[in-house]
Amino acid sequence: MANRSGIRLFIWGVLLLGYCAPASAQMLAGPWLVESEMKIDAARKTDLRVIVLDESGRPARGVKVRIEQTRSAFHVGLVLEESGWPKQGLGAGTHTEFWRCFNAVSLEEMTGWPSLQTGEGAGLDPVGVTRIENVLNEAVPRGMFVRWGPMVSADAGRLPGWVGELSGQALVDAVAGYGDLVWQRFGGRIDHYDVYTQTLDHGFVGARTGAAVIRRLYERVPVQSPDAQACARFDDVLALGRFQKMQRRLTAMSEAFIPVQTVAINQSFGGTLERRSLVRTLSKIDQLKGPVVIGGLAVGGDSELNAAINLEMVLRTLMEHPNVEGVWFASLTPGLAVEPSSALLDEMGLPTPSGKLIDSLFYGLWRIDIDTQTDELGNVRARVFPGAYRVTTKLPDGVEIVTEVWVEKSNDPRVVLLEPMRPGVLIGAQGE
Repeated sequence: MANRSGIRLFIWGVLLLGYCAPASAQMLAGPWLVESEMKIDAARKTDLRVIVLDESGRPARGVKVRIEQTRSAFHVGLVLEESGWPKQGLGAGTHTEFWRCFNAVSLEEMTGWPSLQTGEGAGLDPVGVTRIENVLNEAVPRGMFVRWGPMVSADAGRLPGWVGELSGQALVDAVAGYGDLVWQRFGGRIDHYDVYTQTLDHGFVGARTGAAVIRRLYERVPVQSPDAQACARFDDVLALGRFQKMQRRLTAMSEAFIPVQTVAINQSFGGTLERRSLVRTLSKIDQLKGPVVIGGLAVGGDSELNAAINLEMVLRTLMEHPNVEGVWFASLTPGLAVEPSSALLDEMGLPTPSGKLIDSLFYGLWRIDIDTQTDELGNVRARVFPGAYRVTTKLPDGVEIVTEVWVEKSNDPRVVLLEPMRPGVLIGAQGE
């Protein structure tokens, strides 16, 4: 691990010399990278033990073993444009060094209620439905984790105009009816719904209908879409006052028996970030019970290079918190970027320094690909990130053994046994 950190320091040093940024080079030369890797190892990784047996059931010593991660349990996602994939996107087969590390998407730019249901009692807008279907037709077969984004907003300005004029049972019916339209069309293909949003500063639906309607919305998510999570979404809440307000809101929702399953946070960073301050800021996440996702992350700086340096600090610090289950990047293209330096692709669709950094971290540093060999007892031991793995070995007689396993984060080692198919090894098999 220290070698990998050293390589990263060297690479950043070369880049920084090319861009004449000695202050940033001095920051990167500190011990925080090694410290961060140690924290990430403790927070994220688990022990994997592979045992290889030969055709006689004895330990196979000195045989080669390959451990290859084929899927990460951590969600590395993108907020897509309203039009869907960029022209140089996932299905285009170009710039694979950027797209290969992403296993999740957010549809929030194309799933707003005002654009999907334009009139009272109307169905979902066919144009909007087609855009969503086009994304899902690529994302779902690839096993990508999909976030819907906000369903119902507490801000009347983010609701269809006709909804803002409703109250009482009419508003209840409108909210419930819209939810049913979404689930009937897309249920089973969406993994996260941000059920009720903008609640820190607004309360339109809840104030006019009471908590029962909000509770019903949350309760219906796992019923209509059994594998989906009902999320409470908050924007830019890591400042002290807003974080405390979010905690109070979550407590009130719990006391009202509103079943929030995941907290989603959209957050922006900019300027010059400092590691110790960032650690203090993000440590607030540990106070939240249950899983957390960063639903829309935007990290800028005074240049593209410094934005990438800021982004590395943010991602490393987030990875040190085990309850953070995924990060969705909000600044895929310049059109989506809050500030230009935060974009992951440039106008030509090529990865920016921040885009390249994401690949180097999630596909390079935080992806396990090991070639080793067994010890005297036929064992291989490794520290791995949770996810799907293909484990392969070849015995001296030429027999190749391949197995695929899912590894969860655990305090106990995950044991994988590789042995040739032999009859009569199960209990009771010899007497049958």
